[in-house]
Amino acid sequence: MRQTIFKARPFLKCAVIGLTLGSAGVSASDDVTAKLSGTAVTITGQAEENNIASFKGIRFADAPTGAKRFAAATPVTYNAAEAIGATEFPPACPQDQGNPNWYRTVVKGFGGDPAIIEPLKNISEDCLFLNIWAPQSLAGALPVMVWFHGGSNINGWSYEPNYHGHKLAAKGVIVVSVQYRLGNLGFLPLPFDQAPTPSGHYGISDQIAAVTWIKHHIGSFGGDPSNITLFGESAGGGDIAALMRSPKAKGMFQKAIIQSGALGHEDPVIDLEKAKNVASRIFEDASIKTLEQARGKSWQELVALERNGYYHSPVADDITVNRAPAAIEDRIKLLIGSNRNERLMYLGNDSDSVLELALTPYQDKAAAKNLVEGRFDSPLDMADHLGSMSDFYCPSLTLAGHITAAGGTAYIYEFNRVRAGGGKLKAYHGAEIPYVFGTHDTWLPTGETDRQLTETMMDYWVNFARTGDPNSSGLPTWPPFSARKPYIQSLGDTVSELIGAPLEICQYLSKE
Repeated sequence: MRQTIFKARPFLKCAVIGLTLGSAGVSASDDVTAKLSGTAVTITGQAEENNIASFKGIRFADAPTGAKRFAAATPVTYNAAEAIGATEFPPACPQDQGNPNWYRTVVKGFGGDPAIIEPLKNISEDCLFLNIWAPQSLAGALPVMVWFHGGSNINGWSYEPNYHGHKLAAKGVIVVSVQYRLGNLGFLPLPFDQAPTPSGHYGISDQIAAVTWIKHHIGSFGGDPSNITLFGESAGGGDIAALMRSPKAKGMFQKAIIQSGALGHEDPVIDLEKAKNVASRIFEDASIKTLEQARGKSWQELVALERNGYYHSPVADDITVNRAPAAIEDRIKLLIGSNRNERLMYLGNDSDSVLELALTPYQDKAAAKNLVEGRFDSPLDMADHLGSMSDFYCPSLTLAGHITAAGGTAYIYEFNRVRAGGGKLKAYHGAEIPYVFGTHDTWLPTGETDRQLTETMMDYWVNFARTGDPNSSGLPTWPPFSARKPYIQSLGDTVSELIGAPLEICQYLSKE
């Protein structure tokens, strides 16, 4: 990483208050301790390169097992003068091998050997932990960036290689990555639940519990609890959109970055009754009729019941998540965008049937088809564009429109960088993540253009977390989005306003 990252920062002073070296040196692997404010609890992490301290696997909620399975997260309580070791990543939440398989698809797309991606082995239902990366050499209250991973809300974990926050933290922020319950254990309401509060928000309750813990304790790591930015990709981004309209999360964060959020062309949340109908079929197929029976199953059995074709969205009930998109928290500043070829890696053969399926969300199919036929040669490329627009690009514009119409601020991007050798995948779903974190895998071809784009994107993201504006001296100007001036920032071989942004196709989507 270039050492110019610390240029002209007015808060570059002495060591972060609350972080102390456990030994005399400052080399990587030395112990670093933080004392939680208002307690006698100490947490021991490790020093990393570039004067960064990492704290891995800090529990923020009780294990969601036994009677706490299918229940809202219970905040962790500490014993007096408890000493907590935080030098190892925690187990991932229950899931199958979906994310390792996704990485194998990407490796193969670049001509590599998929076998280099090992299966996920460390899995446990006791998984509600977070990880923190913090600068040791910066004083004062730093902006806090809280990462929610993707994986369709059925896969993923907080410390996948691309999610390590040490390089972002070196830019002068605190980075936190969070785990939350997934799939049937995290996002499926129980059809036989008699509790007064509707169920199905376990994963969302975990995210709220994590941010609550962060607000209470991040000052001990040098963070500013009044300057929190949630950022996430795919399902993690969709969850953030749901938290923006959650009464229980109101005032907990000030800014949001949604990368390729799984927003869909209609609504990023699913109605409670529809979700309960799906749950009824799932549990009936397994002859599960009571809460006690559901709690008696192993997590492996419950993961195996996840039904193909059902997307585990946050559930809207007007208690935890509001149904109406208009209820969104308009004071939150938003940075949002998607990648040019989001759908390509998930499509099948280059055929007319693929194109017809991609036209399904469009009310005026003829008009939408006419637009893409003039721009793309193959049915596959047309289907990729139609799907990327309907599932990601156009919903991003809609969400930004809600924010700006209420007087808020939004910035929109399109990521379109295609790496060398990546012609089969192009600017695929998830391609922007290594640029945001500066964590390019060794099997990803990374040249000077990629390195320059990485520095630019990291600066944009950190600037936005700091002030709500991605701009700063030395960066290409990124104008805010508005209905009158729908600026889209192009993040690719060059970084500038996207000329001829494909806005017209959004008007042909169904409004159901």
